[in-house]
Amino acid sequence: MIEQIPVQEDNIVAFRLSGKLSHADYQAFLPRLEELIKEQGRISVLLELVDFHGWDLGAAWDDFRLGVEHADDFERIAIVGEGGLQKWMALMAKPFTSAEVRFFEAEQLGDAWDWLREPRQQAAAATAPAAPYQSILVGVDFSAHAERAVQRAVELAGHYGGRVHLVHAVENYIYYDESYDPVIPLELDMDLELVAAAKERMRLLIDRLGVGKLDYEVLLGSPKGVILSQAEALRTDLIVVGRHGHRGIARLLGSTANAINNRARCDVLTVRLDATA
Repeated sequence: MIEQIPVQEDNIVAFRLSGKLSHADYQAFLPRLEELIKEQGRISVLLELVDFHGWDLGAAWDDFRLGVEHADDFERIAIVGEGGLQKWMALMAKPFTSAEVRFFEAEQLGDAWDWLREPRQQAAAATAPAAPYQSILVGVDFSAHAERAVQRAVELAGHYGGRVHLVHAVENYIYYDESYDPVIPLELDMDLELVAAAKERMRLLIDRLGVGKLDYEVLLGSPKGVILSQAEALRTDLIVVGRHGHRGIARLLGSTANAINNRARCDVLTVRLDATA
């Protein structure tokens, strides 16, 4: 039996297949499918297999003709079922259509729907106007490049009506003895002192730049890790970092800016002090 599942979305149709399909099932199914193709153009299809046992000979031939005659009318075909046999039967459709075909286990039904919606969502995102930057995070290392990055972030925040948050990372330094065992530093409050000193430098930086009151954090960790973590916590729209010029081996090894650009899930702006830096 082939039953149509009501769908409230354009260009996606869904059907539930159960039992062993016959020629009569296809005779009832094909006109409706061809009508949907005529109405909507190229479509994506979800096929949900429930207690599905394949096709009889007549239905198998109908299925083959469907694939040949409408090879270019399907964008994506998501087949949801259970077990290796159903997966094998489902993926037999691949050679007969230009559509992307993917099998999902029954508990992955939501993933199947997300996969079908993906092309439309990507197209909508590509044509939608860019959202204004509301949360801008600046990585600060107290260099001239970082000062320029803060100034640029403040300019952007003023334009978009957003908020700027500064963050500085105090890296942990671990000392090792000759056997490569970690040694606790004699000064147990070293990290706290470094954090306190960095907070004072942050206050002085903000005062010197004259950019008004800005929120800031000084956290222990690597610059890349701290900035990416803060970006997630603050739901940051844009990360701004100063980019130091690198040459030779330094360029090959990369930089914090490159690492953040590759890992961040939001936009990243790298600011150079000047074109030759």
